Amino acid sequence: MNIRCALMDDLEEINELYGVVSDSMKDSAFDIGWRRNLYPSKEMIQLDIEQQTLYILQKEEKIIGAMVLNHEYDSCYQNIYWQINVDDLEAIILHRFCIHPDYHGCGKYFLKQAIKIAQKQNQKVMRLDVLSSNLPAIHLYEKCGFLLQGKQMMDYDKPVIAHLYEKLL
Repeated sequence: MNIRCALMDDLEEINELYGVVSDSMKDSAFDIGWRRNLYPSKEMIQLDIEQQTLYILQKEEKIIGAMVLNHEYDSCYQNIYWQINVDDLEAIILHRFCIHPDYHGCGKYFLKQAIKIAQKQNQKVMRLDVLSSNLPAIHLYEKCGFLLQGKQMMDYDKPVIAHLYEKLL
């Protein structure tokens, strides 16, 4: 398996990956509210590629995973008592983490690689938010050493409860 920064040539395949993941979770017990071509939108994916914050996981040249690592966070992150206080540029935030439904066993590997990327960038901590209903993701994050720091109401087109996690690097 190979992990790298996404290129503009990958845009269509990444957009399709997010569409497949969105479709597979829609109306399930773990529906996270992503909708094909709406969230994440093609424009959002393109911007992530341009900013060099979108990483992909490839297996035999097929893109099976995607994630964004940047320093952007929702205002509710300021309401959390984190394990350590760091400057915004020392805390990397994980967004839009996904694995193709046919490759769920690869999520742990991909997340561990995200941690290594953050460490190479001299980040002190990785943070993320996840819907409280997304039990598979919560289980994965906890298995990889992320600690629940609090719960907050977030607006994902409707108010939802999100769990905010942190891992010291």
